[in-house]
Amino acid sequence: MPVTSRTFAVLSAVQYEMQKNPLMVYNEQGSTGAGSRADGKTIDIKGEFGVDRILARMGMVIDETQQTACAGYYASVDGVPAVTVLPSMASMFAFELMGNAFGKIRYAYGADTGGYNYLKGIPLVVRQQGASRANDPTHGEVGEEEAYAWCTGIQVVVPHKVYDCKGMMHSLLRGNRPTFYVDYSSEASADIPDEPYTVPIGKSAILKEGKDLTIATYGPSHPEVAKAVDALAKEGIAAEYLDVRTLKPFDEATLVTSVKKTGRLLTATWAHYTMGFGGWMLACCAQEVPGFKCRMISWPDCPNPGTPEMIAWLKPTSDKIADAARKLMKL
Repeated sequence: MPVTSRTFAVLSAVQYEMQKNPLMVYNEQGSTGAGSRADGKTIDIKGEFGVDRILARMGMVIDETQQTACAGYYASVDGVPAVTVLPSMASMFAFELMGNAFGKIRYAYGADTGGYNYLKGIPLVVRQQGASRANDPTHGEVGEEEAYAWCTGIQVVVPHKVYDCKGMMHSLLRGNRPTFYVDYSSEASADIPDEPYTVPIGKSAILKEGKDLTIATYGPSHPEVAKAVDALAKEGIAAEYLDVRTLKPFDEATLVTSVKKTGRLLTATWAHYTMGFGGWMLACCAQEVPGFKCRMISWPDCPNPGTPEMIAWLKPTSDKIADAARKLMKL
């Protein structure tokens, strides 16, 4: 299988679904959907499908709210699939439309049960480039996916593996729900099939089985969690490593089953400490697993700083995660 970057993987899913559905549209600020791979394979969305199917292209006004509104309109009319891609510094521009319009429209007009003839569902994917590198406080934020998980009627996916990035995009564009798709660069490239395939929405993945404690995470925390899991293994601590993948709908069953087995749960995320998704995962287990031991590692309640050194100090590092796991084992 060819080594594929996550950006190319997602573009390949979009390209295939646009080939299958002549009404599907694509929308990306400052780009026309072009990409290439080391083996010479290229993708050119604008060149292949024409400007009529590229809602936002070079030279268009930079307005993320307009981008989302245009894509959402197409997705709302007769269920036309639409993808819009927002830059990392524009994480909340789509919030009003996703939370107060597209998500609620599905309920109000019965999109899941047939609905009116003009509303077949809203297969809208807002792809947000997650802020996992230094920028400045007003041009990057961590944990924006948690805010969207609060909204009714929408899905929130945060894939880690490149394989999941492509497979989830295929699944979403064959579905009928508005989705906030947060794409952090936690895995830059991987060997994945060129052929189309799907990955289920709302199902977590166990990346490594263990018996001593469960470590649950998603998005940019993965590289540091993986290091911590390896370090703990050398000390004889077998951690069960869980990739949440989908914040909404959330796979409570897989998490609860794991914690029932290990009796301990450590959540490690880039979400903010207050009202963060790590706390939500602890709450889900508190209802189903009496007496389990828990700890939470997260990003502090402060903005994304402007230097790599400050990010390194604030983020959940492998040392912090491993230390929290050791303390949890003593409880």
